[in-house]
Amino acid sequence: MASIDLVQRAKEFFVAKNYKEAFNLLKKINKESPEAAYYLGLMYYYGYYVEVDENLAFANFKLAWEGLHEEGIYMLGKMYEEGRGVEKSYEQAFKLYQAASHSENALLRIANFYETGKFVSKSVTNAIKIYNDLQKKNNAFAMYKIGSFYYSGEGLKKDLNNAYKWLNKALLAGSVEAMNHFRIIGTKSKTDTRTTQDLFNAGRALVNKKMVEEALPYLEAAAKERFLPAISLMYEIYKNGIGVDKDLGSAYKVLKRYESYKEPEIYYLIGQTFENGEGVDSSYVLAAEYYEMASSLEHEPSLKALKELRGY
Repeated sequence: MASIDLVQRAKEFFVAKNYKEAFNLLKKINKESPEAAYYLGLMYYYGYYVEVDENLAFANFKLAWEGLHEEGIYMLGKMYEEGRGVEKSYEQAFKLYQAASHSENALLRIANFYETGKFVSKSVTNAIKIYNDLQKKNNAFAMYKIGSFYYSGEGLKKDLNNAYKWLNKALLAGSVEAMNHFRIIGTKSKTDTRTTQDLFNAGRALVNKKMVEEALPYLEAAAKERFLPAISLMYEIYKNGIGVDKDLGSAYKVLKRYESYKEPEIYYLIGQTFENGEGVDSSYVLAAEYYEMASSLEHEPSLKALKELRGY
């Protein structure tokens, strides 16, 4: 068994972002210490100092699981949920999250499974119960979720006063999600100094790390501020299955959500969607209508697509 001093020293290096020293120490003791295996797994998972290696991340989180390390069990579940380093299995992910039920991170994922109906029967009520238990422990994300439920009226009676109360509470507790929510609804908080480009950059970086669920609120906030690259990236995420299951219907919904911006690129992509029947019934008539709208704004690809569609 690795000495407590060595594990503690490795953790201190990790927390201080001295990843080189942390890595050199962790790789010597990961087979003897579940905690060391967990931290080494994080380094391979996120690419701290080393290249991202999903297989080595999975192997180390498995070592942590064998040593009953709660956060290691949670991360192993996360890899099963995402299908990284192992075949995707929501069932295995859920079981592992349950096994790590003292981990707030694991409880948040269990709540998400109930909220979305992933593997288990959808129950927003069960999700809210978990979020409510976690907010009592000052979990900022749980506070944000309660606020978002009050705002949308899903699972809780729509109440904007309570929504803003909980969202502000989450904001004060450090929830970036709450800050993004305020941006999405057009009420920028005084503490939010981020530009629209900053939001997009943060979202794109998370997508590159295959953390799409975490990326979407950033991209939605940027899209709300008419940032076309954010809309295009959300469309590509669903169209090509980047970090999520491929869903052409959801890709189309992204475009329709922002159609009112009257951007020629959005009109063009909707036209392609109807021409190719991607997530909608194929319709050359509707495709031509959208190409015409984009063409009227001097969008060259739409002019070309319209000529090819009509044959003249």
